[in-house]
Amino acid sequence: MSVIDYFKRFGITTGAAAAAAAKAATIALIRGVTPSSVTIPTPVGLRLEVFIDRVFTIDNYVCADVRKIAGDNPDSLNNAVIRACVCSINEQVIKIRGGHGVGKVVRPGLSIPMGEPAISPTAKLMIESAVREVVNAGVEVIIEVPNGEELAKATMNEDVGIVGGISILGTTGIEWPVSNEAFIQHIKAQLTALRGKYDGVVIASGNRAVSYAKAIYEMPVVKVGDLIGISVKEAIGLGFHRIVIALLPGKAVKLAAGLMNTHSSIGDARIEAITWAAVMAEINGELLRSIAASKTVGEALHYLGDAAGRVMRVIAERALSRLRRLGSASLEVVIFSEDGEVLARANSHD
Repeated sequence: MSVIDYFKRFGITTGAAAAAAAKAATIALIRGVTPSSVTIPTPVGLRLEVFIDRVFTIDNYVCADVRKIAGDNPDSLNNAVIRACVCSINEQVIKIRGGHGVGKVVRPGLSIPMGEPAISPTAKLMIESAVREVVNAGVEVIIEVPNGEELAKATMNEDVGIVGGISILGTTGIEWPVSNEAFIQHIKAQLTALRGKYDGVVIASGNRAVSYAKAIYEMPVVKVGDLIGISVKEAIGLGFHRIVIALLPGKAVKLAAGLMNTHSSIGDARIEAITWAAVMAEINGELLRSIAASKTVGEALHYLGDAAGRVMRVIAERALSRLRRLGSASLEVVIFSEDGEVLARANSHD
């Protein structure tokens, strides 16, 4: 495979598409130039060049369309139009709001407050950062998805409490290829290289888990996405003496339910598992019913409040018991909150 073919397997998130559209529309508004592509900053320090589908005017707004690219990923939003419309305002701020086709949050527990448009904090920061490369203030940006309500029917948005459209998301701006076979080989190569220098390793599920784990462990950290079980088994086979599995609540609950691959296409028993854990932690009454009726783990944790740590401790212990079946090693499961707080730990010496 050539380098060019390899990079064709990558895509851009809805957040990156929105940021690129916002920058292109702002350039057209402020400079009177119609760009065919723009470069935008990302949270990981890379800059992306994104092609602009079209630029046009509606009333006093200048709008730009960008196609969301999935790359080598099974994504129902592939080729969806993400639109940004920009106008001048007499305020020293950059306003960002959701328009037609962007969903609204209607349940608690997500990173976006209830009643707000489903634009994640990281995506909003990407949009603002891209616009600030053109102008520091004095513009309003409306993010739209022309076919968003229809596209949302093929997503899990309604299941997690987002209605009326899709979400504008992305922690890195980049859609990484998720072909299991290729990614497994990548993970194995990383672990093999590290074993020559280290006795311990942290296996982390995603970007935030990686970041949080690096802050508290003096061991190398390998990001494995949903492939937790096969990664732990490989690390055990290579002879690592200590293996830490770093997770956020959603994936930890799936692991506790016995899903060694936590991708949504494999299975989902999140609410059932956290309800069981709540029973084991002696949660009962109306609170237990609220947990059982939750749409997401985040919503369940919202209801649990101060009892969240107690319930997640049960989840951590259950996840550890599942992982122990993969082989003999010193294992530790650590579950972080969305903000990086350690919610629970369990290890094979407990």
